[in-house]
Amino acid sequence: MTTQARIIIIGGGIVGVSTLYHLAKAGEKDALLLERRELTAGATWHAAGNVHTQSAYANLSALQAYSLRLYDGLAKEVGQDVGSHVVGGFFLAQTKERMEEFKHLAGKFRALGLEYVMVTPAEIKAKYPLINVSDLQGGAWDPEEGYVDPYSVTMGLAAGARKYGGTIRRNTQIDSITRLPSGHWQLMAGEEVFECEVLVNCAGFWADEVARMVGTRLPITNMEHQYLVTDTMPSVEALGYELPMIRDCDSQYYLRQEGQGLLLGPWEQNCRRAWNRSDGRAPWSFGQELFEDDWERLEDGLGAIFHRIPDLETAGIKRGVNGAISFAPDGRPMIGPMPGVPGFFVACGFLGGIAQGGGIGLAMSQWILEGESELDLHFIDVARFGDWTTREFARERTHEILPIRYELIYPSIERKTGRPLKTTPIYNDLLAHGAIMGQTYGWERPLWYAPEGVEAKDEPSFDKPNWWSHVGNEAISMSSGCGLSDMSSYGKFRISGPDAEAFLDHIGSAKCPRKASKLALSLMLNNRGGIVGDITIENAGDGSFYCVGATLGVALYQRWMEDHVSNFDVRIENITDHLAAIGIAGPKSRALLNELSRGAFEDFPFMTSKVVEIGRVKCKAIRISFSGELGWELHCPVLNQKALFDALMKAGQDHDLVLLGGRAMGMLRLEKGYRSWGAEMTTEITPHAAGLERFCSTKKDYIGRAVVDAERHTLPQKRFVTLEIDPTAPPCWGTEPVLKDGELIGYVTSGGMGWRSGKMLAVGWVEAGDIETGSALEVQILLEPYQACVLADPVYDPENERLLG
Repeated sequence: MTTQARIIIIGGGIVGVSTLYHLAKAGEKDALLLERRELTAGATWHAAGNVHTQSAYANLSALQAYSLRLYDGLAKEVGQDVGSHVVGGFFLAQTKERMEEFKHLAGKFRALGLEYVMVTPAEIKAKYPLINVSDLQGGAWDPEEGYVDPYSVTMGLAAGARKYGGTIRRNTQIDSITRLPSGHWQLMAGEEVFECEVLVNCAGFWADEVARMVGTRLPITNMEHQYLVTDTMPSVEALGYELPMIRDCDSQYYLRQEGQGLLLGPWEQNCRRAWNRSDGRAPWSFGQELFEDDWERLEDGLGAIFHRIPDLETAGIKRGVNGAISFAPDGRPMIGPMPGVPGFFVACGFLGGIAQGGGIGLAMSQWILEGESELDLHFIDVARFGDWTTREFARERTHEILPIRYELIYPSIERKTGRPLKTTPIYNDLLAHGAIMGQTYGWERPLWYAPEGVEAKDEPSFDKPNWWSHVGNEAISMSSGCGLSDMSSYGKFRISGPDAEAFLDHIGSAKCPRKASKLALSLMLNNRGGIVGDITIENAGDGSFYCVGATLGVALYQRWMEDHVSNFDVRIENITDHLAAIGIAGPKSRALLNELSRGAFEDFPFMTSKVVEIGRVKCKAIRISFSGELGWELHCPVLNQKALFDALMKAGQDHDLVLLGGRAMGMLRLEKGYRSWGAEMTTEITPHAAGLERFCSTKKDYIGRAVVDAERHTLPQKRFVTLEIDPTAPPCWGTEPVLKDGELIGYVTSGGMGWRSGKMLAVGWVEAGDIETGSALEVQILLEPYQACVLADPVYDPENERLLG
């Protein structure tokens, strides 16, 4: 006999149970959770249980804040104590640089409506008498920090799930999964058979094992992590109140009260993969076991803790906990629909699963039931990884991230391990010209170019970093001559088939170009009208269409297309890795390209394409530019990119050609008011609010049109504005509060220098109210207020004379 349910969740840790709870509470009664042993077996049962709101990502902070509220109210909701302790927490700073980070975060959390207060060493000592503050610069205080009993909170969520109609089966280990002709999933557990429409992988350590059963992979690495709990300490017992949480970020450990002792959790510098396996994969026999204690790995960390809390030197050890944790290569969760596997969702890779579990369960239930989450979660979407994410890459990156769990997060920080991985044919040429590379979706991409005599190295800062003026020189030189940028990492798709045009009209807000060689800029919207992504569409003239989009959005865009293709006779091909692209922009770009193509660029209208020969290379030239200058993109087979580059560089010597990195492009677009995916274009923002209605057709239907039409003749409650900031201010990096008359009205999404206009700029998302061009506002940067003025958009070349020249 087959047990059927519309939705089956594999895994009974806190994330799986939270997902079931939220599905059931939302009204989904046909949901079943299967746990191989007992609930919490895996990582949940031995977790330290710390719950906090602080995160480098705004919406992850929002999910964690939701978790806190959920756990705090569970006892009343289900009549079961979950061991919730909201005691507040200190983040300690030993350096001025760390204090700058805390000021940056304090501004961000103010913009999100969360409390995060800067404190002095004396204020820390007043609330935590046992602490040594002699070497502290200060810190930050989060009144919502706390901890829960992981077992109790999971059981509370399970009770709630059952209360609302969800079903839980324990001692049910899945042995195999098969896709049925109907598209449903068949699961075998011994002699038992289960069938479902939607399968949700919350299997923790075993998430990759489950993924393999459905024919895909997850870059999960399982590592050991230890903490210890002391015996009762007289100095703690004598206080008569519960001590706040401590995170000593510069020494990489967390600390909280446990009973009348303390729980100490250093992040090991000499980290080790779980089960001593080279691949870190979890054996199915593992359940609620721990590894042997390995105190040697904690020596450095414990020394730092004993320095901070001197009374610990005489405290006895009550117990040690050496358990496994699993996480993704960037240390962030992996959630959402698995690209290329319809009906298969993922929620795994949690370094802070207890803090995130409540919010993740909510987001997963929305995604499963409504097709999208309320918050934009692209930064934790499983689609940010792809086939390029090998096991060795994951291993290397994991060993970099775990020892620096509380690293100082500068803006634009780049990882060092697992590189290079995906390179273009001109990678070494760009390095030879001083390129400092960043990594996006596995691709090595030039960020900026160090001139001769300047070390090719990032030196990050919350103020103007070492690359600031060099990026400015790139932008200014391009605007008087021409600039070359490697754009090969952009996502590229070929859409073909009898219904190709109708399909692109359905998923895109703009009317698909009907004539060959014509282009359109189109937004992909969800049913709420939120912006999923933006693509440039070219009518290739052979019945197919060539679509180009953001690098990081490649897998996400492809998944969105495939999720909406069922009613169309269409073929979707991801050809990103087969085609390279070089951008040429600037007032001298036409002269350079004409020289190499026998004048093919003389009669070449904006938003059109043409097949041309540049030197010996046949290219698809596209007349579009995101710098706001006259420019083209040259798309060619990867094998030809080196020859194309060499021809351009040689001829470019007579046309003041410079190499242009991604950071210069990021600042150039601010002056033109161009929105960036992931910053000003997210699933929480509609075209109306983003000022992008001009890309939304009124002559056809498309996903999200109802929202666009409803908003078209209304005033948006919030909108984007371009701000000129006091030139003495540090740069805006994102999420700085925007104030009017001292009141919070929004936050910055992007910032930088407008090198052509000579203005320090920021793009802000603000309450519309009576905001207009010339309105005087303030932007709070590192907790200091700086004057800001609303500018007419765009700041540079408002008539597009240079772009269209």
